[in-house]
Amino acid sequence: MRLLIAALLLTVGAAPAPPIPTRTTIGSFAIEPTKLVTRVEMTRVDFLPGQVMPEHLHPVPVVCVVSKGSFESSIGRGPVRRVTVGDTTIEPAGHVVHYFRNLSNSQSAQLYCTILAGPDDKQLSVMLKK
Repeated sequence: MRLLIAALLLTVGAAPAPPIPTRTTIGSFAIEPTKLVTRVEMTRVDFLPGQVMPEHLHPVPVVCVVSKGSFESSIGRGPVRRVTVGDTTIEPAGHVVHYFRNLSNSQSAQLYCTILAGPDDKQLSVMLKK
């Protein structure tokens, strides 16, 4: 009984535990075909006002989130998309990224990209010539 009373006193006097931070899913992408990932590389891509990332591809999947500004993007055979802060994209392995265009002619824009690489992946990006 004394043990129960002591436990109650400790519980009543204890401050409530702070809540844990909220996790919100901002993107979920299937990796097709599946691949062994042995390292994850994170990059920040900074765009000048109106700047365009020209046509390129990645031999590995790349997932990006817009951290600043807004873009128009054309990836593979998918529709042209407008993406803004908090939006995510996937550049599937081997699919041509036709362009990523900063839509502002006066403000810079920024992407954070996560590259999913395997043990044999050395070249992670290939710029395509027109």
